[in-house]
Amino acid sequence: MVQIVLSPDWFLTKDFVICMFSVITLVLIAAFSLRFYFLNREHKGHLYFAISFILIAIAFLFQIITNFSIKYQTVVTKQFGFLTVMTYNTVTLSKILFLVGHFAHYFLLLIGLYILYVTIDKKSTMNHLLILYFLIITVLFSNVAYIVFHLTAVILLGAIAYNYYKIYKENKNRCTVLLFASFSVIGLSQAIMMFTQYKTIMYAVGSTIQLVGFVILLIAFILVLKHGKTKQNRHNK
Repeated sequence: MVQIVLSPDWFLTKDFVICMFSVITLVLIAAFSLRFYFLNREHKGHLYFAISFILIAIAFLFQIITNFSIKYQTVVTKQFGFLTVMTYNTVTLSKILFLVGHFAHYFLLLIGLYILYVTIDKKSTMNHLLILYFLIITVLFSNVAYIVFHLTAVILLGAIAYNYYKIYKENKNRCTVLLFASFSVIGLSQAIMMFTQYKTIMYAVGSTIQLVGFVILLIAFILVLKHGKTKQNRHNK
C-alpha cells in the first residue's frame, strides 16, 4: 500500500509555482550543457549533465501530476459525499495517476542525481552498478517507507555538494561555491521533508528551502553564462 503524504492545502498553489520554477531552471541548465556538448562532442560530461538535469526536471513534472491527482480525488470525494459509488471510476483513474506520478518522480529524481554524481566523481563500473541497485531498491520500497526516498536523496545531494566543495578548494571559483551551496541547500530541503509524515508543515518548509537552493543554482548558471560571454568577447577582440 502506498503511503500518501500530503502537503498542506494552503500550500498546493505555492508548491506548483516552486516545482515549475525548478523545472524551468533545470531545463535552462540542460540546454546550456547540450549547447556545450554540440560545440565539443569530445566532452561527454556536458551530455551527462544535460541528461541528469532533464531527468530531474521530468521528475518534478511528475510531482505536479501526483499532487494534482491527490487534490482532484479529494475534491471529487468531498463534492459527492456518500455517493462515492458514482465517482468510483474517477477516483480509480486518480489513483492510477498518483501511482504513476509517485514512482516516476522518485525514480527519475534519484537516477538524475545519481548520473550527476557519477559525472562529477567517476568510480569503477562495479560501484556504479551497486549504487544503481540500491537506488532501484529504494524506489521499490519507498511506497512502504516514505522516509527512505528522501534519505537516499539527501545522501546523493550531500555527495554531489561535497565533490563541488573539493573542486572549489582547488579552483576557488565563485560559481563552484554557488553550486556547492545550491546542492547543500537542496539536500537540507530533502532532509526536512523526511518529517512530512509527522507534520505536514514540514513539506512546506522543505519546499521553500528547496526553492532557495534552485535560486542559487540559477544564479550560478547566470554567472557561468556571463563569464562565457565575457570570455568570448575578449577572444573576438
